[in-house]
Amino acid sequence: MIKVRVYREGEELTTVPVADLSEVRQEPGVLIWVDVVSPSKDELDAMGEEFELHPLVLETCGTPNRRPKVEQFKDYVMLVCYTVERATAEPPAELLEVDLVSGRNFLISFHHGRPVDAEAVAARIRAHPELADQGGGFLLYVVLDELVDAFFPALDAIGARVEDLEEAVFEGRGQVQSDLFRLRRDMVAVRRVASPMRDAMLVLLRRDLGLFGEETRRYLQDIYDHLIRVVESVEDYQDLASGALDANLSVVSNRVAEVARTLGAYAAIFAVLTVIAGIYGMNFTHMPELRWRYGYPGALGLMVLSGAGLWLFFKRKKWL
Repeated sequence: MIKVRVYREGEELTTVPVADLSEVRQEPGVLIWVDVVSPSKDELDAMGEEFELHPLVLETCGTPNRRPKVEQFKDYVMLVCYTVERATAEPPAELLEVDLVSGRNFLISFHHGRPVDAEAVAARIRAHPELADQGGGFLLYVVLDELVDAFFPALDAIGARVEDLEEAVFEGRGQVQSDLFRLRRDMVAVRRVASPMRDAMLVLLRRDLGLFGEETRRYLQDIYDHLIRVVESVEDYQDLASGALDANLSVVSNRVAEVARTLGAYAAIFAVLTVIAGIYGMNFTHMPELRWRYGYPGALGLMVLSGAGLWLFFKRKKWL
């Protein structure tokens, strides 16, 4: 599905046919945003014809799960980036690819589903008609700002989850380790796309493309700063999760040591009782206690006193 928005003299036009875009983009002072959702081959071919896109650009936009990158062409630049599904309240965060092609006075966004809130982007463009003079760079900034800002609610959810798991570690709740591993896997997935996006934005800012003015570069610098925050937040949460995992292993080890110490204490008590019972169970003829009238209660009393003494000893040592 193709949605065309043309901005001319502060007005938004949504009825411009796709076949007329090659002529419309030649007009002075015009700004074009084309949002292509789940593009078919015919729609990709139409975009390639109207905007004179390279076949490799069409191949990239038609094939999902590409690594974030930026590529420069003669009259436009292509940026492969990702965002997080805003409806995701709890990890794992669903990552969605968005491919952007930006020229002097146009922007084409290719994506599947709804990672781009088209109405929100259009409202921001209408709210700042004076910035439309910045050309396609302004459109690129607005769309990227929407995409990158979607990471922060997901990161907040991840941070809250890390805090809950830290509390669970010290409260001794179960399944903490498996939850920590799942959370770390989600953070690795976010970092795997956020870090290349940051690098791509740096390349975009440093190259003299001749497509964006100085004012547009300032806005794109803001996107780069936000991506730095995203990457640093993920790294911080990864460190916290690693610390929580180490703490959980230490807690588990301490519990195992306590159980082993308790079992060892009781084993020592019963070992003494077993020794006493073993001695008086040998039934040798010349054992003086065998014919003693009070031998049986005496042996039992010795066992009780020995066991009680050892139990008090280990209790004072806090082994029991």
